Amino acid sequence: MRLVILWAGALFVLAGMAASSNLQAQQANLAVYGLVEKIQGPYVRARNTDGLLVLFEPSGRIVSNQPITVNEIRAGQSVAFDTFDEGGELVVTHVHTQDWLRAPGTFSTRPLRTNPDGTRHLGVITSVETIENGVRMAVTHEGGESSVVVDVLNTVPILYHNRVEEFDAIQPGALIMANVTPGEDGIYRSGFVTVEVEGVRPVRVPG
Repeated sequence: MRLVILWAGALFVLAGMAASSNLQAQQANLAVYGLVEKIQGPYVRARNTDGLLVLFEPSGRIVSNQPITVNEIRAGQSVAFDTFDEGGELVVTHVHTQDWLRAPGTFSTRPLRTNPDGTRHLGVITSVETIENGVRMAVTHEGGESSVVVDVLNTVPILYHNRVEEFDAIQPGALIMANVTPGEDGIYRSGFVTVEVEGVRPVRVPG
């Protein structure tokens, strides 16, 4: 009988530790990148990058990453792009555009987290000029204190446009990407969600 009681006590402690661990995990920010399993009212159930199911509410903009050509880059669009300095020349490896301005206080440039030799730029396109093998793009960085001119070649590896979608675009079986944060009420929310639409999947940009 004593042995049974001891085992029961040990199991109770282990269960408490597991519950505590799960609670801490639930309170952390999560990166969702997986298939939508179910839509429950305003909530989406999908898997995070660790394979665990997450229920969250898309509370902001929903987009799809639509492929474009360099000829569709336009002045007035907001842009994000990555550059590497190769012999004094900025080589562009990724560009994506959108038709809305970013919030004040957004960073202008920063080193890439995955490769500090690269730079992530955010800003607004002020002009686009056609060149022999692509376009020359002038950009004023966020905050307006600096600017840069780069050539975006037809062969740029990653190029897409953030097209705004409605909530109904989120369908079971579609791939979805979002960073979700728990609110004070314990509900996970994301202010920016990228979803697969018409077979076009969210692009994971190293950065």
